[in-house]
Amino acid sequence: MAVPAAWLNHGFALLHGEDGDGRREALEAWKQKHVDPEWADFSLTVCSEGCPWPEVTAALQEAAPLGAEARTVIVPAADNLFTRAKELPAAVKAILEKPPAGVNLLLVAWNTLPAAPGKALGAKPWTDWTKAGRILKVGALDAVEIPAFIDAEARRLGLALQGAAAAMLAQRQGGHPGLLKRALEVLDLLAEDRRVTEAMVDQVTFRLADQKAFAWSGAWQKGDAAGALRALRTALEDGDEPLMMLGQVRREVDRLLRLAEAEGEGLKGAELLGALGMSPKQAFLLEGYRNALAKLKARGVKALLGRVNQCERDLKGMALSRSEAPLLDLTLALCRAWGR
Repeated sequence: MAVPAAWLNHGFALLHGEDGDGRREALEAWKQKHVDPEWADFSLTVCSEGCPWPEVTAALQEAAPLGAEARTVIVPAADNLFTRAKELPAAVKAILEKPPAGVNLLLVAWNTLPAAPGKALGAKPWTDWTKAGRILKVGALDAVEIPAFIDAEARRLGLALQGAAAAMLAQRQGGHPGLLKRALEVLDLLAEDRRVTEAMVDQVTFRLADQKAFAWSGAWQKGDAAGALRALRTALEDGDEPLMMLGQVRREVDRLLRLAEAEGEGLKGAELLGALGMSPKQAFLLEGYRNALAKLKARGVKALLGRVNQCERDLKGMALSRSEAPLLDLTLALCRAWGR
C-alpha cells in the first residue's frame, strides 16, 4: 500500500479502517515521519486503548523534552472517541480545529468511521479534516475499486490472471485488502509459470474464504458452536492474525450498537444504512442485525462489547492470559449471544 504523502505530512491526522495490514503500514510510515527515533523514549506518548478525550488532551499538554522538535501522541484504538460525534468537548474541538505548534497527534480507529450527517466524520471539525487530507481510510474496498486493486497486486507479483480468475477472486474474497493480498501471495507460490487459472483461484479461496475467518464469523452468528470452534482452529493454524479476526467481531458488535442508536432516532432507509456504515447493496444484512439486537437488547450488546475489549487486552498481553483461550471463550459467548 502506498501511503499518501499529503496525509503523512500532517502532524494532526486520523487513520481508520478494518485493513490491519494497511493500518500498520500507515502507522509506521507516519511515525517515521514525525518521531525522531533518538528521542522516541522521551517525546512519544502512546495513550491507552479506549482512553477518553481527557487522557488525550493531557498527553498533548505535556511539554516536549529539551532538544526534541515536538511531542508526539498516538491513540492506538480510538474508536470510542467517535461514538458520540455531537458530544465532542469544546476544548478538544478547539485543539482539533487549530492544532497547537510543537505537538503531533495520530488517532487510530480499527473500524471504518461513517461520514453520514451527525455521525463520526460527518460533523465539524472532521469534515474540515477530510477536506484538508488529514484522514486516511484503509477499510474495505468499494466494489468498483476491487478489480483495480487485484490487477495492481497481480502486476506487483508478476502474475497473469487468466479468464475469469480475477472476477472469481473478487467474488470469493470481497473487498478486504488483507485477504486479497494473502490469496494472491498463495497463488504466487502455486503459479510456477506465473499464470493463474480459475481452478487455482478456486483451490486457494475455498480454504481462505469458506474455511477460515468468514466461516468462523458465519458460524457464531448462527449459534453453531462446533462449527465456529472448528473454523477458528483452522484459521489460527493457517496463521490468521487473531487481532484481525477480533476486528470482525468488533465491527459486528459496533453495528448492533449503532443500530440501536439509529432506530432510537427514527432513522430509516439510506440514513439507517449510512449510520451503520453500510452501502445499499448490504441492505439484506439488516434483518440479521435486527434479530440479534432483539435477542440481546442494548444492555446485552454493551456487555458483549465488554467481552470483546477484554479479549483484546488478553491477546495483546495486557492481562494474565497469553494463549488462544480468550478467543475460544469469546467464540462461545458469541454463539450464545447470537444463536440463543
